[in-house]
Amino acid sequence: MNLKLYAIKKGNHTLDNCIQLVVVDLDKGKHYPSNFVCILPRYLRLLEKRSSNFAKIFGGKSLNVAKNLLAEAKHQEENPEIQKIINKRIKDIYLA
Repeated sequence: MNLKLYAIKKGNHTLDNCIQLVVVDLDKGKHYPSNFVCILPRYLRLLEKRSSNFAKIFGGKSLNVAKNLLAEAKHQEENPEIQKIINKRIKDIYLA
């Protein structure tokens, strides 16, 4: 799988909870939603529990996959609003 994070902004709001980070597989296609894999959970505990689709797909590697995806996205994202979301998620993971 060639995984990457893709940010989806819901509506015209600027609130943090209106932006979702989804995992896409570039091997499945170049355009969302045909390459959709799952949503990156907002909270660390969902990365570790089997209740989220992310954890079901990536199992024991969930935390490492999330860290790698966020680190890569941090260096590639140019939108300050999305950068803020990515940085918050990285901070939450490393402080937990």
